[in-house]
Amino acid sequence: MLFHNQPPRKGEEMIRINPGSIDDLLALKDAGAPVTLTSHPGNASLYKLVLWSCGIPEHLWDVTCCIADANNQPMHRLVGGKAELVVSEDFHRKVIDTTGPNNRFVTAYQFTKDGTRLGRFHVKAIQKCFPDALSSCSRLLLSEREKVWEMFDYLARTKKDEVFGRFIAPRGVMRPVSESGVRVESMAGSFMEVLEELEHLLFSDEEITTKGGVCYGGVMVPLSSMLVQYWQTGRVDRYDVSGPDMMRYATRPEHQIKLSQMLEHLRKWNPKLVPEHIVSHMYPGTAARVGHVAGHVSQEVMKRKVYMLEHADSLDRVRKREIWEIAKDDERNWPVQIRPGVDPYFSQHDLALMGKELVVDEFWRNIPIAGMRDSLVKANNLLRLKS
Repeated sequence: MLFHNQPPRKGEEMIRINPGSIDDLLALKDAGAPVTLTSHPGNASLYKLVLWSCGIPEHLWDVTCCIADANNQPMHRLVGGKAELVVSEDFHRKVIDTTGPNNRFVTAYQFTKDGTRLGRFHVKAIQKCFPDALSSCSRLLLSEREKVWEMFDYLARTKKDEVFGRFIAPRGVMRPVSESGVRVESMAGSFMEVLEELEHLLFSDEEITTKGGVCYGGVMVPLSSMLVQYWQTGRVDRYDVSGPDMMRYATRPEHQIKLSQMLEHLRKWNPKLVPEHIVSHMYPGTAARVGHVAGHVSQEVMKRKVYMLEHADSLDRVRKREIWEIAKDDERNWPVQIRPGVDPYFSQHDLALMGKELVVDEFWRNIPIAGMRDSLVKANNLLRLKS
């Protein structure tokens, strides 16, 4: 398996354009290439809202846990500059006190104080704002149900400990699979039932009695989605817009070696369905904090950044000072950088309450994603702001 963190080399047959910007990625998507973002069901910060508003497809990674998923702060609703606890205080304390490697609370299964499933609570607000962008990893795997079952049945018999190390109990607590009592021959079926539950919990408001079941882990989490998209597109090139966690672990040599080894192992199962290699191009999605809301303070903030990037060299000292004075609160009002695990940042809940659309200026749609952060920092420097 080959991984590139830069755009593909000039002349690669499968690549027809040099995909660096949002518009480039959308062109690749329209040409049939897998282009995707994999966020977690919780609060979504500005960069995700930007990418969804532009049409980058989302496949929510739905086996996330309330504590481990700190950047999305799932037990809170981030709105109006505040973090509102949406689960009961007793449950919040229980999660904090008892979460560990062998005892994790899966967000999709938990409840808010009002009785809504916690994952659904956050996803519903995303759907309100971006109805066409949203899917999930479970929904993707279920779209090729028969092949996925066969593949994971093979893995249960040949790589059980590596693939099925966990199970989800009926109340959504993830535990070691050794405590489940599920036999090897039943693992693939149990896993398919978990996928169905996860899809229901995130996308349906109908009540459901959850049973849980065996859950996948390790390199098969990203690889299974890659293979489904390969089956559906026939392309071994793919384009992943990633958050900070994925950028860290997916680019490690040891992770790439494990992916390659698993791909080779799966070719023994069915070489017609498993390619010899997959070429994954990754882009740092968190840089894309470039959107604004019409009629909101963010509109003027972002207009100033673009204006300075395009015209600063032609402005005299007097005009620059005027702009610096107007812009002095820009970073407080619409920051270039946040501490996602700490700050009560602007989220889909804010956007949903406003009932407005997120706007991305054409200026930003044509800048390489990898360079967006530098452009924002440069704009702030020109505005005499600290970012």
